[in-house]
Amino acid sequence: MVKGAQYDGLTIYESWNVDLPVFSPRSRLHSLQPQGNGTALIECLTSYVSRLAASHCVSQAALLSSTIAPLIAKKYWLQGGARQGRRGNALSKSFTIHARAINGIGVIASDWVRALQRLTLRNDLAQLTMLEWESVFSHRNLLRAARAWCPDCYDNWASTEQPIYEPLLWAFREVEVCVFHQRRLRASCPNCNRALQWLSRSATPGFCEKCDAWLGTRGHTEDKFLTTKELQWQGWVVANLQELITARDYLPRPTTHRIKEALTLCVDSVTEGVMNRFSVLIGKPKNTVWGWLQGNSLIPLNDLLRLCYCINLRLIDFLYTDRFLVLPFDHTSYSKFIGNEPRQCRQSPKPFDYAIEHSLRAALSAHPPKPMTEVAIELRAHKRILYKHFPALCKQISLRHKNYRINKEQIIRESKSQTLIEIRKRLLRHGLYPSRRRINTLVRSGDAHRRNEKPLLRGEEMAA
Repeated sequence: MVKGAQYDGLTIYESWNVDLPVFSPRSRLHSLQPQGNGTALIECLTSYVSRLAASHCVSQAALLSSTIAPLIAKKYWLQGGARQGRRGNALSKSFTIHARAINGIGVIASDWVRALQRLTLRNDLAQLTMLEWESVFSHRNLLRAARAWCPDCYDNWASTEQPIYEPLLWAFREVEVCVFHQRRLRASCPNCNRALQWLSRSATPGFCEKCDAWLGTRGHTEDKFLTTKELQWQGWVVANLQELITARDYLPRPTTHRIKEALTLCVDSVTEGVMNRFSVLIGKPKNTVWGWLQGNSLIPLNDLLRLCYCINLRLIDFLYTDRFLVLPFDHTSYSKFIGNEPRQCRQSPKPFDYAIEHSLRAALSAHPPKPMTEVAIELRAHKRILYKHFPALCKQISLRHKNYRINKEQIIRESKSQTLIEIRKRLLRHGLYPSRRRINTLVRSGDAHRRNEKPLLRGEEMAA
């Protein structure tokens, strides 16, 4: 004990502060810094999740099932997209559609951003998605169905010891080329030639989830040659989307009302306010264009990019500038884009042959029952048209085939169950334990119940 000063016979000691220190809150997961933060090459949220799982030395499926899914509190994440009442695993094949939407503009993206920000104590993860444009762009034709990457970018990052990641720019469906290296983005593994999911059960960033092959360019052949026109179009698309990504840091969020005003200005400038002429000019149904102008539906990104390209207008000006100059519309350039061919005049509907009812009644009594899809193909008619004109008959055919399929599956299950019971009895009769491995071996060999007992016993003794 350290003595202090003497005062009237009393000893005064040094005072100590016994208050507990204030600690900053701790995150449950590593608070990783997003790659490319503040730039046009900021990474997407699925890439961030992949790197987050790798930093904890766990698989992406384990991170989802044990940490992220319970916080989101929605059961279909644990079931991997499987139907209610059926078994499913996290990040299974049926999970692909849900995983793609993580980088998008809907509820799934907002759920993941909210959960990951709570786990990492970061507040900038919404920038890794397209949530900023949820009131501007439609879900249609916005996201890629599977991953895409530039092998040269992967090689450059690996050679300079930078983290391997996937920019949000590569998640846009319209982006097909890396303008930095002037080559196409790859959408399949160069080794096994399979498409890669946005998230998988066990994958390392930069490597194939199927065969663990490196996704860079080493030892791989080049892609198809890029034409000058294609490179020009892709360069314009990438430049505008990069401006759009970086504009989120200093411009307010665009609104649906702003899109209506910009489209109205385009219609007034190009076709003098006549909406029907404008819809014919861009090759879209007039009801679709009317929905865009009224704000009843959102415009797809691919249509907006082609529209801005033909009037020589930057996408960022369309979304944020109050007044902009619209150049004469280049109809020939717009119609050359894939999927933008001019619509043909609507033809009068052909009279429906009601004699087809007899064929439907014959299909109702056919054995084995056929599904409505197959019946429609045989009758050379669209299934929806058949349901419209003969709803009762079509429903009876569909129900009959459904019951037939259920009964057939039940018979197959009972047959397999009886086969397994017989195999088990025979193994016990020969003094062998009916393990799962022994039974599986006999089932795979095919028609195990038809074998005589002597080869069965000899094979089981060798397996034992």
